[in-house]
Amino acid sequence: MIKHLTHEAIDKTWWDNRVNCCVNRSWYAKSDVLDIVSPNWEALVDDVSGAIMPLTWRRKFGIDYLFQPYAIQQLGVFSSGPIEPSSSTAFLDSVPQRFRYVDIWLNEHMGTLGIDGGLQNVNQTLRPISSIESLREAYDKGHRRNLKKVLPPDTEWTSDMNAATFVELFERTTAARFGGLRPMDRRILLALIAHAIERGEANIIGLRSQGSTIAAACFIDRDGRSVLLKSASTSAGTEHCAIFHIVDNWIAKNAGTDKVLDFAGSNHAGTRRFNEGFGGSTSLYLNVRRNRLPLWLKWMKR
Repeated sequence: MIKHLTHEAIDKTWWDNRVNCCVNRSWYAKSDVLDIVSPNWEALVDDVSGAIMPLTWRRKFGIDYLFQPYAIQQLGVFSSGPIEPSSSTAFLDSVPQRFRYVDIWLNEHMGTLGIDGGLQNVNQTLRPISSIESLREAYDKGHRRNLKKVLPPDTEWTSDMNAATFVELFERTTAARFGGLRPMDRRILLALIAHAIERGEANIIGLRSQGSTIAAACFIDRDGRSVLLKSASTSAGTEHCAIFHIVDNWIAKNAGTDKVLDFAGSNHAGTRRFNEGFGGSTSLYLNVRRNRLPLWLKWMKR
């Protein structure tokens, strides 16, 4: 039986222990992460299988709705065993009726079958189990060509960037190129990265030239998985393909291990080519939207 838990009814220690037992456990599903992105998050729990599903929600115009928080790529059902299509459907059908609108991203372990109203998204991952020479041979020809571009002679690697400096760089580079960063999303991203650094889960790798950072990437490391949460590159960084060098550096350092690089993929064609060009494999996950709004509001969410 799937039951609904309000925020006050969730034992955070139990929740995190439950997440750690899941085959598809994820940094995104940790209670401290959810507390930052959706402070009053609720949950669904299957008493029989132990599977769980966080419910991230907001209220607008007096109406409660489920949403996908900024920088959180995949949520949905987390389980200690395979997630059958019937289980995915059962959880989605158990979302309380008070959530009149649903716009959430599930995780790739839930599959894409048997779920109505799902829009497919792509993600790329790489397991660098081979030698760095073999891994680089699998790079796209364009990637190998870009990595031959020499960085400025005074370029140095950095790992001392704080959350505020990284977010400021991201906001005026990558975010600006994709339409900007809303103040609320900026606050969330800053809080997420600062908290992850404090807990030893975030690693910001950058390249600095002439005293200024030309590119940086924030990796979230947990349970043998490194999520490329966000990356940023100035015009100088782009000119010298700095982000290519940063990702190649991560792969070189982790070559021969079974650690997973999660690119936190995108449907954007350019981003997808970048991720897949390193030899990453592609998986699918769903964006589910359900509209139970009153008729006078439905037109707003079509």
